[in-house]
Amino acid sequence: MKKRKLLALTTVGILLNLFVQAQQTILGLETYFEEAYWRYPNIPRGLLEAAAYSASRMTNLQPSVHDADNCTGMPHRHGLFGLVENGRGYFKNNLLTVCSNSNITPEQYNKDVRLQILAVAKFLSREASIRQLDVRISPEGFAIVFDLLAEFPDDSSTINKYALALYKYDIYDHLQRGINLPSLKRAPVKVRMEQIFPVALLRKLQSPEIQINVDKDSIQLHNNNAADANSTSIFATNRMPDVNAATETAEVSGADYPSAVYVGANDNNYKSGRNNTKITHVTIHTTQGSYAGTISWFKNPAAAVSTHYIIRSTDGQISQMVKESDMAYHAQGANSYAIGIDHEGYVEQGSKWYTDKMYHASADLVRNICSRLAIDETTCYRGPATIGTNFLAAGIHIKGHQHYNGNTHTDPGKYWDWNKYADMVMNKSILDNEKEQAFATIPNGIYRITNVNSKKVLNTRDCSGAPLARITQTAWDGRDCQRWRFEYAGNGWYKITSAVSGRALEVPGGTKDNVQIHLKDLKDNDSQLWRLLEGGSKGQLRLVNKASGKVLDVFAGSANNGAAILQSAWNGKTRQKWTLVPVNSTDTEDEAHRFKKVHLDTEATEVIPTGN
Repeated sequence: MKKRKLLALTTVGILLNLFVQAQQTILGLETYFEEAYWRYPNIPRGLLEAAAYSASRMTNLQPSVHDADNCTGMPHRHGLFGLVENGRGYFKNNLLTVCSNSNITPEQYNKDVRLQILAVAKFLSREASIRQLDVRISPEGFAIVFDLLAEFPDDSSTINKYALALYKYDIYDHLQRGINLPSLKRAPVKVRMEQIFPVALLRKLQSPEIQINVDKDSIQLHNNNAADANSTSIFATNRMPDVNAATETAEVSGADYPSAVYVGANDNNYKSGRNNTKITHVTIHTTQGSYAGTISWFKNPAAAVSTHYIIRSTDGQISQMVKESDMAYHAQGANSYAIGIDHEGYVEQGSKWYTDKMYHASADLVRNICSRLAIDETTCYRGPATIGTNFLAAGIHIKGHQHYNGNTHTDPGKYWDWNKYADMVMNKSILDNEKEQAFATIPNGIYRITNVNSKKVLNTRDCSGAPLARITQTAWDGRDCQRWRFEYAGNGWYKITSAVSGRALEVPGGTKDNVQIHLKDLKDNDSQLWRLLEGGSKGQLRLVNKASGKVLDVFAGSANNGAAILQSAWNGKTRQKWTLVPVNSTDTEDEAHRFKKVHLDTEATEVIPTGN
C-alpha cells in the first residue's frame, strides 16, 4: 500500500514538475521579449516577435534525427528564428554568427528560448549600431538590418535578392497582422511597406502576377513585359541591395497555371522533358522551411531537388519552379509521371502552417491541373492523416509524398486534412464555420468613434466614467469621455475602454436588440470584446460584440446629442456605421482610415513547443 502511495505521489510530482516547467516556458515568453527590448532599445518593438513568428510560428525548431520529413533536402533550422547551423555550402551559417556574437555555443542556443531571443536581439542591435541607426528608428527604417540576419547567399543574383525581399516582407506582414498566441498577443502595427520596398517590387511580393527565371536570373511581369532588375523600379538602392545581374531578357516562358509566379529552378535540379511519360499523379509535399528559403534553395545547383510548385502559408501565393512538361526531382520513382506541389511549413507543426488560404490555393491549382491533364479529381485521397509512411494504391492519383511505395518521406504528415482537401479539389462547398470573414485591425491607441449618419461621437452620459455609465452620442469637443482606448486582445478582437476611467465598453443584456451599452469594470468575458468589420467605403466600420454578435447602433438613427447607443442586428444602415480617427495624431482623417484588412484564423496555436 505504501509503495502504491509512493508511486502515486512520485507520478504526481513528475507531472507537476513538467507542468511547472511548461508554464515557466509559456509565461516566460512575454518576459523574454520585454527583456530583449530593455537590453537593446534600438530595436523597434514588435520586430523580434514578428521575425520569430515568421520563421517558426513561435516554435523552438530542433533538427530531426533523420531526414524522413525533409523532402527538399534543405539545411535544418534551429530555434524560434529558424537559424541555420550548417548551410551545406549554400546558405550562410547564421546560427554560428549569432552565437559567436553572444559567446555561446549552438548547443546552448538550441535548448534555451530566452537565450535565442537575447542572442538574436544582441546581433541585430549591434548591426544597427554599426550602421549608426537612430535609437528611435521606425520599424521600416530597421528593415535593412534583417539583411544581415538572413541566410541567403550574397551572390548578387536577382533571385536571391528577391528571396531576401520575400523573407523581409513576411516579417513585416506578420508585424502588421499582429500575433495571437495564448501567452503572447501583439496588436497589429501600421507598416508603410512602400518605405521598405519600391512599389513595383511590393506588387510582386504581394501578387502572383509575375514570373521569375533562375537560369536567366530575371524578374518579369506576368504579361511578359520584362523588368530590368537593375532599375530602381524593381530594387531601389536605398531599400534593397543593388543588383549586378547580367542583362535581363524578355524571353521568359510563363507559368503553366495562370495564377502562379514562375520561378525556374536551376537546371541541375530537374530534367528537361518526361521521356514521353504521361502525367497521371499529383504529389503533396511540405517544404520543411520557408517559402523564400525554398525558392532560393532550388536555385542551388547542388540541391538536386525541386518541385513544380511552392505555396506560401499566409496567403496562398504560388510559385512555379519547374514547368509541368519537365521532370522535377521530388518523388523518386514517381518523378516521371507526377507533378509535385510543396507547401510552406514543417510536418511536425503543420497545424500552424496549413492555413485555409493555402488549402484553397492548392486545391484550385490541383483542380486546374486535373482539368488540363485529364486527371480524375475524384481520385484524391480521402481518409485520416497519418504519421510516417502510409503507402496507397496507384489508383489514388492525388496524394502525399508519404503515400508512394518505395519512399521513406513522411510529408505532409498528421496535420494535413485530407477530407477537407478532397472536398476542395472537387469544388464542394465548405462549412460556414470554415469560411474566412474579413475584419479590420488598427494599432493600439486612443480614438474618437464617429457615427457615419449623425456625425456625432461616442460619449458617456454626463461625461461619467463610473460603473454602469450609459453610452450616448454627442458633438466632439475633445473631452476624455469622448476618447476611447483600443487594446488588441487577439484574433481580431479589441477591448475598448474609456479614457476617463479605464472601464470597458460592455453589452449588458445578452443578445437582445435595443439594449443600451454601458461601462463596466474590466473582466475577461466576451461581452467586452469587439471586432471591426468592414461596413462601407472610406474606412466605415461596424463594431460587432463577440458575445451577442450584434453591432453598435444609434437609437432611431437620431442626430441629437444625448441619443442612446444600443446594440442591434446588422442591417447595413449608416446609423450602424462608424469611423475611427486617432486622437492627438498628425495623421489626416483619410490617413486614419487606412486599416489593414486581415482574415479570421481559426487554427489553434501553442506556445514554444519543441519541434523537429
